[in-house]
Amino acid sequence: MPQDDPGRLTLYTRSDLTPYLIHLTKNTKKADSFSAYQNLVSILEKGEIWGSNTKGGFIKGPNPAACFMDVPFTALKVLLDRDNADPESPRYEAYGVVVTKKYAYKRGCRPVLYLSDAEMVGLRIPEDEKWRVVRFEDTKTRKISWIHEREWRCKGAFRVPAEPLAVLVQTTKDAAKLTAAIAKNPNWKSRPLSVIPVEIMCQGLPYLTEQ
Repeated sequence: MPQDDPGRLTLYTRSDLTPYLIHLTKNTKKADSFSAYQNLVSILEKGEIWGSNTKGGFIKGPNPAACFMDVPFTALKVLLDRDNADPESPRYEAYGVVVTKKYAYKRGCRPVLYLSDAEMVGLRIPEDEKWRVVRFEDTKTRKISWIHEREWRCKGAFRVPAEPLAVLVQTTKDAAKLTAAIAKNPNWKSRPLSVIPVEIMCQGLPYLTEQ
């Protein structure tokens, strides 16, 4: 076991912690007619994940940010439910990029700050740093909580490695299609080391296999 990485043992031996981060895509058909699969292909072509903004991605402040989840693959079965992955208005769909935490950390990715609006004001979070904050409210009248996503963000766009650890696709047909496209396009900036179909990894998640 390498001695220069004190976090490695914890990340690799605990089932609730992972050595990687997941960025999930979604369709943007209302804006540009792209499917979640096409948006994944665009990321691989350009080697970059564009940052979301206040209007399109619930990012606070003036700076866009690229978003990731720190969750085990098994948790996707819960996250990709009918509400979150509704193709008519998705938060995310079963397509995405997997990168190591070590790579992401070196490029500015950090865990977000889960704060209420009042706490954000009380702590005097600078306007330029509000991209780090995700709203967390738990009152008698309303509850807003996304802490189960264990979100990480980086300011602005995120440069995907030339050989990302993996990409996720919804079905085995998608996996075959994307594998063929990668082989036919040697000029793509990012060429993943593996293509993983979520419908198998999540043991037949009903919402995915019904499609």
